[in-house]
Amino acid sequence: MRIEIGPQGFDLWLSARDTEAWASRPGEVWPCSELAGRRVYVCFDSNGLCNLAVDGKDWDGDSNELSALVSDRVESKLNKEYPCYFVAVGQFREGS
Repeated sequence: MRIEIGPQGFDLWLSARDTEAWASRPGEVWPCSELAGRRVYVCFDSNGLCNLAVDGKDWDGDSNELSALVSDRVESKLNKEYPCYFVAVGQFREGS
């Protein structure tokens, strides 16, 4: 996983190994994952998702899985006051 955090948004790159590990983690398996074993790139700003590529191409798959994956991966990297925390993480967490 690689993340670049700027003043108003972030870019996140996940390798095929990262997505496979996320989809099959103990006690948190994502059955029938569309992203497991695939490379994922996302760009977020305070309005939400700006750019997305899966294996270097456009993707029109399960947005719930993508949201869960991104949220799980960036939650510990972003402060709750960060401009795009809510659109990338907070809206998917109870009490945020």
